[in-house]
Amino acid sequence: MDDVKKSIINVFSAILTFFVLLLITVGAIVTTTNSGMAVPDWPTTFGYNMFSFPFSRWIGGVFYEHSHRLVASAVGFMTIILFLLLLFKEKRTWIKLLGSFALLLVVFQGILGGLRVVWMKDQIGIIHAALAQAFLVLVGIIWLATSRYWASEKIDPTAHEDSQGKTASLLFLSLSLIVYIQLLLGAAMRHAHLGLSITDFPLAYGQVFPHITPEELLKINAKRETLGLPPTTISQIHLQLAHRFTALIIFLLTVFSFFTLKKKEKSGFILFMARLLHMLVVLQITLGAFVIWTGKENLVTTAHVVVGALILLLSSLVTTLIYRRQWIIQAKHKELTIPFYPTAYPDHKNE
Repeated sequence: MDDVKKSIINVFSAILTFFVLLLITVGAIVTTTNSGMAVPDWPTTFGYNMFSFPFSRWIGGVFYEHSHRLVASAVGFMTIILFLLLLFKEKRTWIKLLGSFALLLVVFQGILGGLRVVWMKDQIGIIHAALAQAFLVLVGIIWLATSRYWASEKIDPTAHEDSQGKTASLLFLSLSLIVYIQLLLGAAMRHAHLGLSITDFPLAYGQVFPHITPEELLKINAKRETLGLPPTTISQIHLQLAHRFTALIIFLLTVFSFFTLKKKEKSGFILFMARLLHMLVVLQITLGAFVIWTGKENLVTTAHVVVGALILLLSSLVTTLIYRRQWIIQAKHKELTIPFYPTAYPDHKNE
């Protein structure tokens, strides 16, 4: 019976993870197409209950924004169901706490999304985007911790920690944090709605480290006006430069992290995910370049956002698995009780 419960929770959390990715995708389309205010009221849609809004009026930006609201509602309902499944079927207290936090976060996200419409504040949009990424990681960890792999992974509790394992865990934790910061930078750029503040790549205004003075900014904005682009600011230029250099740091850190892990892991699921992560980072940098070269073409820009979310998810899952191994080994040697046991469903209720 426990296997059936485990399978139901794992499959449902996998479906929810997919829907969160779908929600991030639709949200990216909304921001890319400037459709966030296409529906000016909330929680209604042009005065209608959002679930009864006539399909004939799903046109243009209204289609994107209304679809975003419906997918968000689906994610909210599914999170409630996952919370109840964990509450009544899951034995491990720490996973129940993750489910509770996921429920609180999705409710807060729904309120933030509504306030973004009612108050028309781009700053709320940035917070909303940042929390969406955190929610994805949270649901992804629940999926991982209820998986067959988590339950069946062979971890030798008599093994000793080595420097490579400690280094790999620190590298992947750092990578996850820096990727999250990078996504925050991207959200701040997108929700400024100023388009590309730097229109060339790999250089920036023909330089590696451009120094933009107020006088040069006037010339830049005059040229942008002829191209039909909104005026930018020095702070936005600096923000986009920071985004580029952070991307370089992420690439180098990903390469170093992967080869450090490869010295310890010759094969297996963790190494597979790390290899996939490496490939996604290369793809993401390529997409970032094409975002600039295509002038923020909608499909390319949306793909850039979605791949960024996948990178955060994968790096967080790899980090979780590596630290889990370390904590199990440490607990054996130090005789500590910790929440991450080799088996997914231990006999002790709170473990």
